[in-house]
Amino acid sequence: MTCKNCGNEIRDDAKFCPHCGAVSGEAVVAKTAGPEIPAGGGRKKGLLIGGAVAAVAVIALLTAVVSGMFASPKGQAEKALAKSVAAYAAAGEKIGVPDLYELTDRRSVSQNFELELGSINSAVTGYDLSALQGLGLRMNTGLDGDARRMSFELGAFWGEEDILSLRMLADDDEVYVVSPQFTGGTAYGVNTETLGEDLTAMGVEDAGSVSFNLFDLMDLAVPAGQYKEIRQQVKKANKALWEAAEVEKTGSRILSINGAESKTTAYRIVFPQAALEDYVDAMAELMNSVNYFQLYEELLRGMGMPQEELDSFMDELEELDVYGELADGLKELIGEVGDLELEVDLSGGCVAAVFYQGELYGSQLELSLYLGGGEAYVDDLCLEIGLDGQVVTLDSTGDHSARGGAFTDVTEIRGSFPTIISDLRYDLGSHHLEWELELENAGGLDMAGQLVMGKNSIDLNLEDISLQVMGLEVCSLGLDYYMGPCEGVDVTTTSSRMLTEMDETELTGLAEELQASAMTWMEEIQALILQRLPQEVLWALMFG
Repeated sequence: MTCKNCGNEIRDDAKFCPHCGAVSGEAVVAKTAGPEIPAGGGRKKGLLIGGAVAAVAVIALLTAVVSGMFASPKGQAEKALAKSVAAYAAAGEKIGVPDLYELTDRRSVSQNFELELGSINSAVTGYDLSALQGLGLRMNTGLDGDARRMSFELGAFWGEEDILSLRMLADDDEVYVVSPQFTGGTAYGVNTETLGEDLTAMGVEDAGSVSFNLFDLMDLAVPAGQYKEIRQQVKKANKALWEAAEVEKTGSRILSINGAESKTTAYRIVFPQAALEDYVDAMAELMNSVNYFQLYEELLRGMGMPQEELDSFMDELEELDVYGELADGLKELIGEVGDLELEVDLSGGCVAAVFYQGELYGSQLELSLYLGGGEAYVDDLCLEIGLDGQVVTLDSTGDHSARGGAFTDVTEIRGSFPTIISDLRYDLGSHHLEWELELENAGGLDMAGQLVMGKNSIDLNLEDISLQVMGLEVCSLGLDYYMGPCEGVDVTTTSSRMLTEMDETELTGLAEELQASAMTWMEEIQALILQRLPQEVLWALMFG
């Protein structure tokens, strides 16, 4: 018969038209003022669309199930490893862990460090040492690679009193040293590239070959973009090692992972000995790409070492081959282990546990790593290391992805020694940090302060660090540390003199001034100590 809806021929006993989906006998043409529309066509098209969507969903589900069933064990293990790594990376991003390698790569970095004594418990020392409060050290560095400028400051202070400050300033090929206490604020410098010629002109013998530039040496030691290249090479080596691995699915089992029962799928992953040795060689080659040999050679040549002595020294240095010897040591260890065979359990698409058992130099070694647990995959971690029955366990638990707005972690390291306990809490909103480190029945550190992390910076201010021994507070400290992008290095000084432009009389006068300044500084420090420290403390220091 003919379908009344679309006009195509269909079987006489057909319940519906296979061409348009119309139910047989119900398709009537409805006359309207507009074009002719099959009566009931909208409902039937809706049924068709709904059926098509359902069919697509079923096909997608079947595809997912079938691909999971027939995916290679190696592919399944690789996806689980990638998912696990991504979970930890996502947690780090949420907390705001900065990428400090970028600063080094750009060679534009500023660091400031300051440590100050807060108080000393007189009951522990037997003397009133409260006068020492405010005594501290500081170190500040700045590097602006593009401008070829650098500064380094080392200082000591006692409360508001700046008792010592030494600064080194580098402006391309000019290097200056200045100290308010010793040089009176005048910076004295040399041109490092013409230093040999300048010294020769001053009558210094065998100095003509002395010539170097700090920033050129930096270019040799840490070329721009080096860390990005290193990361790429590490990824390449990791990929080659994984490609050589052999993966076999061994079944399923129930494991107790961080206190919870979990059904896992077990795999055996074997890294061949040859692939491991190739990996070590790749890492050694990567480390050797940091051109320290050429750096040392250029530095010693710049310092004026005669070529014959330089060649001999470099030959001896090359024979040391530090990274090569390290690689040989690791390959000897790999030779002892042979093929590295790991038991890896997967759960929820992630790595749940990793196990290793083997003999190492006659000792039985067992490693067990448990991941996952808690409310999030990254919350709990347990590592057990056993050697001839002696077991060291590291347990870490907490809110590691900061779902509640704060990163928390309690880590315990247990073994045949006093337990080490770390209890840390970092509030992402207020940036408040609290951290307790304890050596069981011995003592520890309690710290509190602010931690602010940016994309490529870290600013830590611990205004309260308490050092405790056997339950008693020994002293308190304050610490400030900052590392971040350098906003430029100021190398301006009140006045400056080039040493190589000074005549013999001026140099002699400078030496006498420095000696006098040193004597004056020592007398001022002695007077400051006598003024601030109690008499009984002074007697104890002088006569024990």
